[in-house]
Amino acid sequence: MKKMLTLIVVLLISTITFAQDTLEVPYLDESGSLIINALSQFVAADTNSNGEQLHQVYKLQRGGTYMYNESPVFTNPIHLVADNPGATNELRPPLLIVTANAEGEVPYEHCLTTYADLTVKNIAMTTTSADGSYSWANAIVLGTDGLKLVLDGCSFTLLGWGMVEAYINDGKIFVSNCTVRNATVYDYGDEWCPFFIEAGGGTFDTLSFTNNTFFNLQGTVINMDGSDVVRNLIFDHNTLVNVVKGFSALNAHYNTIVTNNIFYNVQPHSVTLEQVLDGEDQSLPAVISADTLLGNEPGTPDSVVALMSEHDRKFLLKNNCYAWSQNVQNYWAAFDSVVTPVWMTSVASSMFADDAGYPGFVEEGNVNMDPGFVSGDCTDDLVAQMTAHRESGTFGFWGYDPGNDFTMPGYFLTYPYPEDFSYTANLTATDGFHVGSLQWYPGELAQYQGPNASVAIDEDENYTAADFTLEQNYPNPFNPVTTIHYMINHTEPVKLTVYNVLGQKIRTLVDNASLSAGRYSVQWHGINDAGQIVANGIYFYQLQAGSQVSMKKMMFLK
Repeated sequence: MKKMLTLIVVLLISTITFAQDTLEVPYLDESGSLIINALSQFVAADTNSNGEQLHQVYKLQRGGTYMYNESPVFTNPIHLVADNPGATNELRPPLLIVTANAEGEVPYEHCLTTYADLTVKNIAMTTTSADGSYSWANAIVLGTDGLKLVLDGCSFTLLGWGMVEAYINDGKIFVSNCTVRNATVYDYGDEWCPFFIEAGGGTFDTLSFTNNTFFNLQGTVINMDGSDVVRNLIFDHNTLVNVVKGFSALNAHYNTIVTNNIFYNVQPHSVTLEQVLDGEDQSLPAVISADTLLGNEPGTPDSVVALMSEHDRKFLLKNNCYAWSQNVQNYWAAFDSVVTPVWMTSVASSMFADDAGYPGFVEEGNVNMDPGFVSGDCTDDLVAQMTAHRESGTFGFWGYDPGNDFTMPGYFLTYPYPEDFSYTANLTATDGFHVGSLQWYPGELAQYQGPNASVAIDEDENYTAADFTLEQNYPNPFNPVTTIHYMINHTEPVKLTVYNVLGQKIRTLVDNASLSAGRYSVQWHGINDAGQIVANGIYFYQLQAGSQVSMKKMMFLK
């Protein structure tokens, strides 16, 4: 049996730093009227004469509706945050929503545009206006190379071309605890958008998705050209339900982890045999695809060079659940020309079976099983629209919102969400938790994130770091990943290093990063600096910030 590998991932860092100054962003003026373009007025414009941001954290109000008709443009790194949402609609996440301009038209304006690193926490976004007018704009546009985007606890619905547009190089996107729901075109149908990540033509450093739910998404979660470069792709503990065009268009996997996910009705619309034979539709009807790197294919021009050899590529595909509902299977049977989707393309299967050529491709524990969701599968509406498209060529609007009948503007503002993707099947992840997003198992999510991993930005919180602290990693012992939290009390260079029991350096997790006072976190996946999985045993991790040093012990068990 092939030895199990835990792949490289990310030196990834931190969600939210606790800034010493936080600016509250209102959505109502003194008379109680909505402020149009509040983020442009209070955030994008909040700079000094040198163009430097005056605050680090901008806090929006729960339950607030932040209307805009001009995209706020950020040129400095910021954190756009809200308190953790409550259990009632009054405490829902603040909503960024497009509205008409002075000419009475809904403009092509994005919720957020950034030319600097951006962290967004507990914010909801849509580009469909309150009266149902639809814009093809995006939720977030990354405007320059090398940006890092962190999304945590955010919600997306009814958006245009792509929710996150990132036609850049060397980008890093980290998405956790987010919800994408009813992401379908409202006023006129299309069978292939919106997407979640819309990118391509460049070299991406990292895409990381953990504990997210993608429910009723018309397009693809990751819409990139099959040969695009993503050096590190991590997709762990996500739930996908009714994702019409599929999970990912990527074929050129370099270092990839796809573990502990639920893929339910993924790529259900499929393609016709004629489309496959003619090459008209490049998305093969499978959940998982892979192919030879472009630079390694026979006959490739010398000018095209792959980033790594085929032998060195890594793809861990483990403990995922996949299934298609019976009425989706009936839809396939009703159209003889439609190709029945499968778990994995034949090319990908051959690569996973080739131990000599692809020793880093490991597939274990993936099961074809209906999870038995508590509620919210919405497959009848999905099948009705797919059938209509085969018969008439147009995909109509569909979604899930029991009780509101999709009336505008209320249904996409409803909170808490009515669906429940906890399930009855016996599915255990590699870390012992449930498979799929742990958003539906809050107790397990808290354990997954570790003690104090997510600290709410509450009204009375003091965000100034008071102590230099290195916390115990969690979980400990661990396999395959552990999280280390630390706090620094001055702005100074920071190093976080892992050593073995002989005192030899194994991994540099943070390398002389200049960080401001605050609380940070980083994950370690049991990988050394050479990209190899380490042996079982005890390891030490040391935090150094200026002259301050702290060290703790942890245990890795394969």
